[in-house]
Amino acid sequence: MQTIFSVKQRLEQPENVKLVRRLLAADPEPTRSGLAKDLCRRLDMRDPKGKWQIAGTAKALRELETQGLWTLPKPRSCHRGPLHPTRLGKPVPRPTAVPEDLSQLQGLRLVEVTDAEHLALWNELMLREHPLHDGRLVGRTLRYLIGSDHGWLGGLGYGSAALYLEARDQWLGWNEEQRHQYLERVLGMTRFLIRASVHCPNLASHVLGVAARRVPVDFERRYGLRPWLLESFVETPTYAGACYQAANWVCVGQTKGRGRNGPRHAGKSLKDIYLYGLVDDLPERLGVERFPWSALNPESGLDAEGWTEQEFGGCQLGDQTLTRRLVEITRQKASQPGASYAQACGGDGSALKAYYRFLNPKHREVTLEQILQGHHTQTLRRMKGQKLVLVPQDSCELNLSTRAACEDWGQIGTNQTGAQSQGLRLHSALALDGEGLPLGVLHVQGDAPESARGKNPDRAIEQKDSYRWLQVYEHLCRIADLLPDTQIVCLGDRESDIFELFDHRRQRRGRKADLLVRAQCNRCLEGTARKLFAELAAAPLALRLKIAVPRQREHLAKGTEPGRPGLAAREAEVELRFQALTIGPPEKPSTRHRPPLPLWGLYVVEPNPPPGAAPIEWFLLTTVPLTSTKQARKCLRWYCRRWRIEEWHRVLKSGCHILDHQNRKAEVLLRVIAIDAVIAWRIMLLALLGRALPELPAQLVFNEWECRTLELLASLKSPLGEASKKNSLSVWP
Repeated sequence: MQTIFSVKQRLEQPENVKLVRRLLAADPEPTRSGLAKDLCRRLDMRDPKGKWQIAGTAKALRELETQGLWTLPKPRSCHRGPLHPTRLGKPVPRPTAVPEDLSQLQGLRLVEVTDAEHLALWNELMLREHPLHDGRLVGRTLRYLIGSDHGWLGGLGYGSAALYLEARDQWLGWNEEQRHQYLERVLGMTRFLIRASVHCPNLASHVLGVAARRVPVDFERRYGLRPWLLESFVETPTYAGACYQAANWVCVGQTKGRGRNGPRHAGKSLKDIYLYGLVDDLPERLGVERFPWSALNPESGLDAEGWTEQEFGGCQLGDQTLTRRLVEITRQKASQPGASYAQACGGDGSALKAYYRFLNPKHREVTLEQILQGHHTQTLRRMKGQKLVLVPQDSCELNLSTRAACEDWGQIGTNQTGAQSQGLRLHSALALDGEGLPLGVLHVQGDAPESARGKNPDRAIEQKDSYRWLQVYEHLCRIADLLPDTQIVCLGDRESDIFELFDHRRQRRGRKADLLVRAQCNRCLEGTARKLFAELAAAPLALRLKIAVPRQREHLAKGTEPGRPGLAAREAEVELRFQALTIGPPEKPSTRHRPPLPLWGLYVVEPNPPPGAAPIEWFLLTTVPLTSTKQARKCLRWYCRRWRIEEWHRVLKSGCHILDHQNRKAEVLLRVIAIDAVIAWRIMLLALLGRALPELPAQLVFNEWECRTLELLASLKSPLGEASKKNSLSVWP
């Protein structure tokens, strides 16, 4: 028997339908409010604080009347006049002398609206300065004013969550019954205002963090129910949602433009949906599996006929036609990765027209995240079957200086003459298994960097380009929440040596991904006069071992930078040292007040490099406890896998020729690169599988004509023709 959760569900039960009809047939006929009160007492319908649910019962009676279960008496008064909220009658005074540094803001506080005076202030602010103006809060509500010694800075408002929200419901993974049961645990943040006259970077994200800690306590005190999840909406492209991202809210998709109550209330604008979990064990409380999809092997689903459907068929682009078009575009591009799309589609005018319509949509924007959505899910499925997943993240620059007519390019460097190089910076993250096989692309982000000249070096991390490293790491932590049986280790080069990155991990609630980065800064240490590099170099020798060093390409001299000769791949004999460390915070306003960080350090050095080769010398920092030589050796082996992402970047540039695309807008070029990113992943995986599993039948990943072509190529290379008899991936070059 189905469990009854809501007032409406209780009234729908056959015995209660008979009760309502009997009460309506009484003489004299009851009023609507009298009927609701009588039913509450008869059925003992109370809220979590023990109060009668009269308003909810009256609403349920009206809704069930539209389904034909009964006919309610006519309301005594059908006239409802316009709403007249309590107001000040004049604008709220502007705050004065608000500093641009958040740390200098005095008396910042959240003031709960509980009296008429504060309600008038809150209403005046929203009616005059919030884009929604006089929109009402519904259900159980909370209101806050953002106060300070400088004046009122803004306000927040909370109410009932949306009844139907496809992206939210899919992200949570609950069914209809669970939604009815737990929807009251979701609280909607329907108003968030930082006044236009306030210019204080990071204030919005800080307020969101303070409110997330305050709201559950106040809501439970007022209504006897503690919320588990917050939801909010950001109207794009008017707002970017940067403050939500900085406060660790998760964007799970877009609304359908139907309003709070579903399909019958269409006509609203599309908005991004952001969620914030207030409890660490939300899936367990909801009774849903964190990641409901089954695990995949790295090599499964890579066949030439069906892999594009597997990787892109699950994309939610708002129209199934667009999804099918994306699958077909990827299939054609993958057939000739280095060619233009006109060549890949064989000059088909209709296909070419559909391609440009997909990249330049008129009615709805197709984002890079939406294109990668299906592949992201499949990547998580491949990660789910692994005990260890290594995730190197890195940046590469796309020099597009030769395209004078293009838009939205940024400055990526200067040449020998001092002329600025224009282009895009691509920041990516690639998932690998413990042996280095790529499992998929987890993150691709392109931006147009600005010149660093004239910027304040003491600004907060959210205002710096290096914030992209923290964004990717937070994304990995959310994946760690979904895959509790998988250890995730984030790998980074010297550019990722950021104190705030390690500090972010310390502050984060829930499961955390580990960090393993190469140190760039010779940091101060707590408890010793020596700095980081000297301390690690003085650690006792743990072991000597050999590591593979990839081929070093020749680099030509640039300006004051000397050139570097090319070197063949080799095995380097290195020494390994490791020990525990406590790193002090940098002496700058945004970090000097933070406590020291306990980490582990590794020192890898090549004492006798071959002639002409620069010796290997790595200082590595990690959050993985190095309690034994075996664990230290394992961490070193993990870091050697970081070069996989540089190899993947090379496949993107030399295999997929992303620098040859002629798109003139950055956003359009990034959509093409998102498709190429998945194609490059498959190319790289096939090449590595051919080396790791040469016995794997070629028919698993190639179609009949591709297998025949490979056999022909193999027979041409072998005088005896023996290679043509081996129909396997070992023929992959």
